[in-house]
Amino acid sequence: MKRLPPLLAAGALLLFLQAGPAWADTVRYRLGPSDGSISFKATSRLVDADGRFHRFQGEVRVDPKALEQAVVSFAIDAASVDTGILRRDNHLRTEDFFHVSRFPQITFASRRVAPADGKVLVTGDLTFHGVSREVTVPVTLEFSAGALRAPGEFTIRMSDYG
Repeated sequence: MKRLPPLLAAGALLLFLQAGPAWADTVRYRLGPSDGSISFKATSRLVDADGRFHRFQGEVRVDPKALEQAVVSFAIDAASVDTGILRRDNHLRTEDFFHVSRFPQITFASRRVAPADGKVLVTGDLTFHGVSREVTVPVTLEFSAGALRAPGEFTIRMSDYG
């Protein structure tokens, strides 16, 4: 099987989050497959692939009046990768890529959030394949009737994560 590309764009991180219990003006939004999606586009010289992860969970805590105090965290079940080609998905689960038996989760934990140019920059640690790197994800926030829509996209190099 051809190797999948060294560049992975975790695109269309589209989350429809439902409000949970609130304290002060901060609202907690749960994150899961019924609330949105986490997808990717992998590109290389050999082959491109689009895919998604079916199992993930996390939360966003945010006060719409104080975005810089927001906290975002989530965990993705790496074995839930789906590119639509079972043989490729099984290969992605091996030690050549996600090595899901050793590194079952891909996680993100925000460090800071900053409004910028009509978007919000969410910076945090992405841990993938046992390696943590700081990434910044520009997202657009849309609050409505107890829900938060937060599409964003960022690019990583697989080689940066071993």
